[in-house]
This record gives sequence, C-alpha cells and structure tokens, in this order.
Amino acid sequence: MKVIGIAGSPRRAGNSSTLLQAALRGAASAGAETASVHLNGLTYRGCQACERCAPEGECVIHDGLTPVFAALRLADVWLLASPIYRDGLSGQFKSFFDRCAAWEGKNRLSGKRRAAIIVTYMDKERDDYRHVAETVPFYLGWMGDFSDVEVLVGAELGPVGAAAARPDLIARAEALGKKLVREPW
Repeated sequence: MKVIGIAGSPRRAGNSSTLLQAALRGAASAGAETASVHLNGLTYRGCQACERCAPEGECVIHDGLTPVFAALRLADVWLLASPIYRDGLSGQFKSFFDRCAAWEGKNRLSGKRRAAIIVTYMDKERDDYRHVAETVPFYLGWMGDFSDVEVLVGAELGPVGAAAARPDLIARAEALGKKLVREPW
C-alpha cells in the first residue's frame, strides 16, 4: 500500500507538518510505503482555468507539481495537511488543490482511495474551522472514489513546535495513519 503526505504549511516543521509526519509514521508502522511532499519547497502555479486538462485529465502546466500528481495517482491513501490561516487553508494548499481539478468529472481517478485532512490553528477549538477541514472530503469525492476520509483537528497550537509538545495529538495522528492502512477496504 502506498501513502503520500502533502504538507501545505510554509513551515517545514510547522504544527500541521508535525502531525502529518506522525500520521506517516503510523502508516509506515502498519506496513505502508510512505512519501511526503512539502508544497512550500516546490515552484508551481495555481490553476490557470485554461480547461486544457479536460480532454485527458492531466494538467498541462509542467512545474513542481507534475511529479506530485504522478505520485498521487499511484497512492492508495492521501494525507493532506494545512494550517488554518485567515479562516481558510493555506495559500500553498489551496493552489495545489485547485490544480487537482483535472481529475473532476469524466476524468475522475480510478480505484478506491482513502484520505485524511489534518488542520491546525492557534485558536481554541472552533466548529467553523472544523468545517473548513470538512469541505476537503467533499471535493475529493469529485475527483474519485475516496471511500473513507478522516479529519484530524489540532486546536490551540500557536507557536512552532506546539504540536510536538502535545503527545495526545501525536498519538492521534499516528493512530490515524495506522487506521487508514490497516482497516479493511
């Protein structure tokens, strides 16, 4: 089983990235082959709304996301992580996710997949921020058969390193990675 993690934080060791790495460790401990991508380390453009992806289901922009899309096609499980900034997902994550539009409609990805969205933010736990995370599974459904999409929310994680100091959250993220790999499809 292949699991890919997409880190949407500008910080390589940010709180959402820390939880993503914990989830990947959990998946690896369950026997999965794992890989991760830090979007902020790539050079890429947002969707250009050119609609040239429609005939074949492939984005025609060739940039830092091109190999990421190839890896996503092969992955059984997608782990998607982003901090909440200004009441929404990070700009890096949003630009990446907009480019996934090539897989909508008649170009949906084949095969069943699982996914998890991990979001972190500084404020106390808030339903509206959970809702931001819960919109992602809806969009994943446009792209393919994502039979099981989990949401992990990390609230009250202000400074860099706050997630690493929360063993409860690290354990939940690791358990999430294991669950997505181990549970029957």
